[in-house]
Amino acid sequence: MEPEAAWRYLRGISRGLRRGTTFPKESRVPAVAAPGGTRVLDRAPRGTAALAAWELVEHRCAFPGLAAPLTVLQLSDVHIRGVDPALRALCARISTLKADLVVLTGDVVTRGWTREATDLFFSALPRAALGTWAIMGNWEYWAQAPPDTWRFVLGRHGITLLLDESAALGPLHLVGTDDALAGRPDLDRAFAGVPAGTPSLVLTHSPALFDRIAGPRAPLVLAGHTHGGQVVLPGLGSFFLPRGSGAYPWGWYRSGGSHLFVSRGLGWSVAPMRVRCPPEIALIQLDPAWFPT
Repeated sequence: MEPEAAWRYLRGISRGLRRGTTFPKESRVPAVAAPGGTRVLDRAPRGTAALAAWELVEHRCAFPGLAAPLTVLQLSDVHIRGVDPALRALCARISTLKADLVVLTGDVVTRGWTREATDLFFSALPRAALGTWAIMGNWEYWAQAPPDTWRFVLGRHGITLLLDESAALGPLHLVGTDDALAGRPDLDRAFAGVPAGTPSLVLTHSPALFDRIAGPRAPLVLAGHTHGGQVVLPGLGSFFLPRGSGAYPWGWYRSGGSHLFVSRGLGWSVAPMRVRCPPEIALIQLDPAWFPT
């Protein structure tokens, strides 16, 4: 790497690190499994570079009001730039999956993203009976994909953006919030269309917003943003967590009658590194409440 390029690279890392916390105490606590269990179903082929070596992980959680199981595919923090072998391999895998509902929990793109790359990714998403839905992440705002632009890009592929909005999906309502770090979430507006007593599956990018969402109206909240820390060291925890992570690095949490799941995401930010924290394709199995929540 040329000296000037190396300097720009190091300056970018330094600037990124100022947007978060190194080795926060919350990240030293081992991640908790889903209430109904967590298991790895599949892994990227042996020899795949760490940055692209995804795990396909199944999480099970009871959800009130369901008459039958419902499978949610959650993809978060893909941080798409251009078309490269890692993106092609990811698309090849997700195109084979089956789900009743597909949700994109923010930071699909990052600075320098191309329409060719997003078209490839969106075209690979499995068709779901309950549709594909997206929310804003901080990088959509920071990478020239504000809500009006992003809604248009998504709409070309039949994907709906929820920006402090809700949608009725049979036995549940889906609620999507604006991002807590780069946006201005309005929870009253987000839940305005949800009838009293109707359970909502809530999508929010930055998990710190969970403290304001938690309660009986939201049995389950899905988030991303943290990348699980990207680099996790034994005894020290995550090397870096961005602002907006709150006390929720990765995994499952419970508060006020709500469960929160924070995905490790699929891409990287600040520096191209993944250590003891593989990218995650999350399949969330929502079951009728036949086991304790």
